[in-house]
Amino acid sequence: MKRSMEQYFSGVTVTISIGEVRKVRKIVISDIHGCAAELDQLLKKTKSLPEEVIFLGDYVDSGPDSIEVLDMVKDLCRQGATALLGNHDDLFLQWLEEKENILYYGGRNGGVATINSCLQRLGIERIEFSQILEDVRKENQIRKLIKDRFHAQICFIKSLPLFKKDSEFIFVHAGINPKNGLEKTTKLEFLHLRDEFIYEYNKPETIIFGHTPTRKIHNQDNVYFGPNRVIGIDGGCTFGGQLNALIIDNGKFSTTSVIKK
Repeated sequence: MKRSMEQYFSGVTVTISIGEVRKVRKIVISDIHGCAAELDQLLKKTKSLPEEVIFLGDYVDSGPDSIEVLDMVKDLCRQGATALLGNHDDLFLQWLEEKENILYYGGRNGGVATINSCLQRLGIERIEFSQILEDVRKENQIRKLIKDRFHAQICFIKSLPLFKKDSEFIFVHAGINPKNGLEKTTKLEFLHLRDEFIYEYNKPETIIFGHTPTRKIHNQDNVYFGPNRVIGIDGGCTFGGQLNALIIDNGKFSTTSVIKK
């Protein structure tokens, strides 16, 4: 599926002058949530070069292999990719720093899957959520083990920015404050906004975001192209949906995806 920016967004015209150097293709992916196999397949399907890839956050939680996803993204960033912070990545840090309780992180938000991904990498038997919910000492032992053995991955998450802006687009995890604009958007808003941003944003820049599964916006897992210059790409992969890639190539949009296995 291809759409030109001029055709899709009213009032936006893209002009390429004779002799202009072709722009680098952009491949935007978000909300991987531990789905390492699907990410690997999607990168191969798009024939991505590292410098083309922009990740919009949420590498961990719920899916089966958060640590593998973090390693893949970290390695691609070392080669030129861009990665942003997601709310689940931040929540993982908050739990590690004892600023978030395990009841909220481990259960409702799927953090126990990230913990088990770490344990599995170390050859340690997986744990049930109830085991750490009822045993603070065990939780603290596991937390310390993860902090000691996965220092590189934790430092990588801590280094991630909240947004990326170029001459054409703004890339964020969840959205920006629709009234105050990019510069006055708080960290909480960058990571957690939903409907207020999606439906009330009316500024001239095109914003590409994840966080809110597109099935909640237009009842399907495909990329959402909003009439107000917002593009949502979270296909809900870890919830049985698909991992989407938005491809921006020489002023045109196309999409492809990998269905959750």
